[in-house]
Amino acid sequence: MMKLSAQRNKILATVLLTFLILSTFLISGFTVATFDKTIERELPPNQGSAVNLIRNPGFEERDPNGNNGVALHWLPYSNGQAWFGWYDETWVEAVRTGKRAQLMEIFQVEPNILDRVIAIHQTVDVTANSTYSLTINAIMRSQTQAADRNKHEFEMHWGVDFSGQGNYDNVETWVLMPLTEQFRLGSTGEYPEDIPLFYETVTGTIQTGGSNRITLFIRGLKKFPTGTEVNFDVDDVSLIGAGAAPQPLVPTTGQTNPAAPNQPTSNLPASGAILPRNISGGALAISGLVLIALGVSAAVGLFNRKDWP
Repeated sequence: MMKLSAQRNKILATVLLTFLILSTFLISGFTVATFDKTIERELPPNQGSAVNLIRNPGFEERDPNGNNGVALHWLPYSNGQAWFGWYDETWVEAVRTGKRAQLMEIFQVEPNILDRVIAIHQTVDVTANSTYSLTINAIMRSQTQAADRNKHEFEMHWGVDFSGQGNYDNVETWVLMPLTEQFRLGSTGEYPEDIPLFYETVTGTIQTGGSNRITLFIRGLKKFPTGTEVNFDVDDVSLIGAGAAPQPLVPTTGQTNPAAPNQPTSNLPASGAILPRNISGGALAISGLVLIALGVSAAVGLFNRKDWP
């Protein structure tokens, strides 16, 4: 039997050792992930980027000077000849999320004066010729006796000034918010009127047309000059659409985005993003065996070379 030279022994041992180490890493699961790379992938408009254009949508931020009871980034409107009030709503029963909501009230209307309005509004930048989804959560509550409620003396609406000037008179269409007229005192009322207040969700669609800046108005309406007090609570307003700026890519860990509570995390990558993909144990084992076989084959080839000394 032919003896191997020292040089041949050294090279053969090195090749076998290298392939055995690589195979061991694969079979043991040391390498557990590869990556799929999506290049130049275009996502549908606003897919995975549900950004709310409304600033301070939950009315949590307040001007240190009070701003006449209106939350930061919102402005008040009324048409006069009655008592109007805007307040920082902190009563737990009248707050949907967080610690605050926006409260508006009307009472003491002057004699023979109809259709008194109180409102809040905010101007936002949008994309022209785009569609936006609007969501408003609200409570409409009055001191009216049970038998006289829900007879349309009080109403809430939303409307848009498409010039973006914040001009109430520019709103051409007011959309009715079909709310239940609840007892103003909620659970603090006397039995059988001690029913807790509840928020109702209203949704709508805004087509921007040629506008790139619009003003959203949310108003409460008292139609008749009675002395009855009416309160309007608003919380969690959103305006979402194609013009929203995209959010950063969310890792696909199955967790929800902390910046958007209760919203499902998108598993679609942004353009050029990378997503991990797990490799099965069976595939790892097969890869290891293939490497071992290749290593043995290479070693035999080296062993049989005629040009070795």
